[in-house]
Amino acid sequence: MAKKTILQIVKTVGQRIGADEIDALDETIESLDIVGVLIGVYEEVISRKSWEFLRGHPRQLDPIEGGSLQYNTLNIPDDVTRVEKLTYRDDNTSNESYKELIYLSAAEFVATVQRRNPIDDNVTTIVNDDGVRLFIETDKPPKYWTSFDEEVITFDAYDLDRGIGNLASDSVIIADIIPAVDFTDPAAVLPVPRRMETLIINDAISTAAVALRQTSDPKAEQVARRQSIAMRDLAVRTNQDTMEKTYGRRSRSGR
Repeated sequence: MAKKTILQIVKTVGQRIGADEIDALDETIESLDIVGVLIGVYEEVISRKSWEFLRGHPRQLDPIEGGSLQYNTLNIPDDVTRVEKLTYRDDNTSNESYKELIYLSAAEFVATVQRRNPIDDNVTTIVNDDGVRLFIETDKPPKYWTSFDEEVITFDAYDLDRGIGNLASDSVIIADIIPAVDFTDPAAVLPVPRRMETLIINDAISTAAVALRQTSDPKAEQVARRQSIAMRDLAVRTNQDTMEKTYGRRSRSGR
């Protein structure tokens, strides 16, 4: 069974709460209100826990906008909620394999790079946004990484011989994500498993009934509760180990 489009979901919610027939997302104030309810429910359901289907996605890191001269820093993409690991392409091996870099806490990272001699030819001094002096090596691949603000990843080194942009092109993170949805596109679908789609739709019906009609929809609430229970232990559909259950938001650096 094909997934419902955003417009189909909004029409379904509208029908269940007794709204006028909806043919476009922005047709009436009420249709826009239903879209707003759907957005809120989607974001709430997605953030309830670390769902299996959101884990283990490869992503490239983003260059710092504005031509930053801190060549050892890269942005974490907006859809990433947790970095599981960070790898870097090793061009010193015959197959140019990727090696996992070592994560250090911010304090450990500062202590490590500040042991270096800042007057060495292969070391440059970079002052981060907090005013901390970092002694970064410029003639070798990075070995360590950290994040001071959960938005930017800082490396302990970069190789000028490979070009100042090589960190962005040669680094790959494995991360937990929140998939983006264009709720202005009537043909878009929710990038979630079908069972979660059912949960979101019925949660949206229940929420819209209360928010827009000051009433309730017991059937939608019942289905939503059932689907929520079923989703707690969402089975892994591919051949991989189920990760340990975790509750609550963890830092984007994953530590």
